[in-house]
Order: sequence, then structure tokens, then C-alpha cells
Amino acid sequence: MENLHIPGIGAALMSPAELQEGIASLSRGVYFKEASFEMMLSILTESAAQMSGVERVSIWALTDDHHELSCLDLYERASGQHSKGTSIDAGRYPAYFRALRAGTTIVVDDALMHPLTAEFATDYLPRYQVTAMLDTPIHIRGELQGVLCLEQVASRQPWASAHQLFAQAVANLVTLALVEYEAEEAKREAQVASERLRAVFDASRDALFLADGDSGEILDVNRQAEALLGRARHELLGRHQGSLHPLELQRTMLGEFRQMLDGRQPWALASQIQHSDGRTVPVEITAEVADLSDGRRLALSIFRPV
Repeated sequence: MENLHIPGIGAALMSPAELQEGIASLSRGVYFKEASFEMMLSILTESAAQMSGVERVSIWALTDDHHELSCLDLYERASGQHSKGTSIDAGRYPAYFRALRAGTTIVVDDALMHPLTAEFATDYLPRYQVTAMLDTPIHIRGELQGVLCLEQVASRQPWASAHQLFAQAVANLVTLALVEYEAEEAKREAQVASERLRAVFDASRDALFLADGDSGEILDVNRQAEALLGRARHELLGRHQGSLHPLELQRTMLGEFRQMLDGRQPWALASQIQHSDGRTVPVEITAEVADLSDGRRLALSIFRPV
């Protein structure tokens, strides 16, 4: 197939040897390991364009309802500019989206004529002078999450197998970036949830004790619990919940605690706790047990002075 040259923007694609070196350089990835998610995407699109000779390189994410692709980052070599936010609706390009969902790498030497991309002939292709497309689906845990697009502009050359390997290598790095971003987001959300829970825990007017449901070891207490016992949090963590009571009541309370755990029922009784200054304080104790997904049990006890 002869190269087709159209007046305007256009440049020769890199050779297979140059693409192989580009893959090796991208795989080392030392220059974006500490970058933010957005910066990683920008580095990947710009590096892929420069290393391959392709005019436009973009990364798109599939929306949760799978009805639309949204551009996360687009780099254009001629202008040296990055942009994002463009969207592509699945309803307007059904053949293209069917191919993506089937896991097909879309390798198109003539975008106007190919059945998978001819749907773009009335808008997208003429608007950006796109002549050839190499689109690689991005999967996470076996599910389609987006696509990496390499687009030739104004002139076109046939894609070689080396270009497909290069595009797949870049798509793999995008997948890695997305997985790491998901993990960081999950960690951040967990941290926010933990901080909110801590705020609620500490704001309670009651003394709260969170204990391991099997061992009875105290895992956490709130400020009211510290005040009730006259002891700092670090002094209470790791102790058995039964040790909060006067010595003569500890055996009884251990038995009560075990019965509550075995019965898996809400539990309430009157008892006393031992303050750090030696005095005993009458309390009413209510407790419940929660089963966690990992098989552990937690016991939340509420101590109210009476």
C-alpha cells in the first residue's frame, strides 16, 4: 500500500527499531513514577506521540453506563498542546463501540473507508483531519475501561505490527496507571471514612470501647472512655475488656462477655469499673457484636455511669 500524502500536517511514522526503543524507554518509566495521575496520562500521551511519530495520541475512559467515552488526555504534536473533556457517544458510533466491547484492537489504515470508523466520516474525521486510526482497548480485571487512540493526521501510512505492539505497551502502562489511581482513591476514601468515624466516635457522649470479638482485647476507645476510667487511650489499648472492672468482678464479667459473643445478641447489664484513682464507678453496659467480611468479630460496648 502506497503512502498517501494530503496537504497539511503530517509526518512519517517511526521505524520498528525506533518503536522498540520507545517501548523500552516507556517501560522503564522512571520519569513518571512520582507523578500525579493526570501528569502520568499527559506524560504517556506526549511520550507516545513523540516516540511513534503519530500526530494525535489520546486516552479515553468509558463511563459507568458504558454509553460514552470521555477524553482524559489528548496530545497534539503540531501544537504541543494537551486537552481533555471531549466525549464520544456510543449511540452515534455503534460499530466502533461493538468492536471495543469485543476487545478488538482497531487497526485502520484508511479511516474514511473502514467499516469500524466510517461512522466518524461526517464529523470527527474531517474536524481533526484524521486519516488513520490505531485504537487499543484498555481493560482492568477483564472489563473494558477505555481506549488508547493513535491517530495520523493529514497524511497516512499503513500501520505495521510494530505500531500495534507499541500501542499495546502504552495501553498496558495506562492500565497500570489506572489501577494505581484506583488503589490510591480507595485508600484516600478509606482514610476519609476513618476520619469521619473517628470524629463520630469521639463526639459520642457515652464511653465507647471497641474490642476484638474473639480475644476481648481492646482495639479502640473514645475520649469519654478515657475520662470515665481516668486513663489515656494508649494505656487501654491491648488490655482485655474484663480488666476494666474491679478484681472481684473480672471473672464474672469475662463470663458475661463470652456469653454475649456466643449468643450474638445485644447485651446489657449493670456493673462497676475501676477508676485509675482506685475508686469504683457504677455503670450500665450495653454491647453488640458485628461480624466482619474477613471472618473477624468486633464487640462495641457502651459504658454509662449510673
